[in-house]
Amino acid sequence: MSYSEQELACLKPDHVIDAIGEVCPHTLNLALNGLKKAKSGEIVVEVTDHTIATKTIPAAVKMNKYAEFLGIVRQDGNYHIFLKKI
Repeated sequence: MSYSEQELACLKPDHVIDAIGEVCPHTLNLALNGLKKAKSGEIVVEVTDHTIATKTIPAAVKMNKYAEFLGIVRQDGNYHIFLKKI
């Protein structure tokens, strides 16, 4: 299920990962490590300025069924990737 940017902005993340200045594959590894620390149902948001991460992170969590990809919000030049741990 994908959410609108307004719906995502209302969500309160349980974990925020700062990945600004990082590139792949480190951005993906940070997201996966954050999901490992999260409990089922918790929301993890990775903040990144690396455009490619907006493709690799959603694809990896879908493929491996680690989390539900909720959507992406672009704010202040950064991407906020919302994930919900399964």
